[in-house]
Amino acid sequence: MSSARAPSVLAVFLLLGAPAAAPALAATGSIQEVVDCALRNLPPSAHGVAKLVTRASDGSEKAVEVDYWSHQPDLGARQIVIARRAASSGEVAAYLFSDGDAIGEAWAYAKGQAKAQRITTRGVEVRLFGSAVSLEDFARFARVAFPGKVRRLDDAEIGGRKVYVVETTPGPDSGSEYARIVTSIDREWCAILRRESFDPSFENGSRPRKTYSVEPADVRVDGKFANPRRARLEDAKDGSSTQMEVLSLELPAAVDDTFFSPDALPRASR
Repeated sequence: MSSARAPSVLAVFLLLGAPAAAPALAATGSIQEVVDCALRNLPPSAHGVAKLVTRASDGSEKAVEVDYWSHQPDLGARQIVIARRAASSGEVAAYLFSDGDAIGEAWAYAKGQAKAQRITTRGVEVRLFGSAVSLEDFARFARVAFPGKVRRLDDAEIGGRKVYVVETTPGPDSGSEYARIVTSIDREWCAILRRESFDPSFENGSRPRKTYSVEPADVRVDGKFANPRRARLEDAKDGSSTQMEVLSLELPAAVDDTFFSPDALPRASR
């Protein structure tokens, strides 16, 4: 894997995230400014390392380190691999996500299995390596495409920073567990500072179940890309939260194309 050099899951959660269904956004006119901004902050390739610390409502904590790789082929869908370091036998050690018509094609490899298995990403209770992050949360953070309606809301401020605000209503066939998602994107950095996901099964969708947030002080600008180095995801339903921290970050011009296949998932984990 030395050929696949680096951003981290933090690059996923904080750096690569953007409003869902970017192609649909481009056709809405007044929202084009937001689309252009989000796409400017999306590198063609990435690989990194991050630490995820999940705290349960009883105060217990679980920490995992993960590797993350992504690439955007010239012709084809964006692909993302995320792998847990030091996974035990039988535990899910790596996932492969691809853009698609719904939550996206996903594969999972459990340590000790002969090969990866096709999986469903549906369900906010299906968590990424036991964190507060569901597979859908991760897919959206990683900019996997989704069908749905998107509209621009009034601009706002977060921590003194001006932000675009976009509301996404997932399509009925998307497989989403959320009724709507509100995303705030820094107007200068083009990085997400906040995302609120409303689950209709939680308080009838009256307030967000999941809230992803980045402090402006935790954003670092490297060349043309803004890279949040820390982020937090909170689940108001069960009281859990996951703190994500980038341990290393690089944005190479390209990564190894052969790495993005179900057969390659066993070598992604270590």
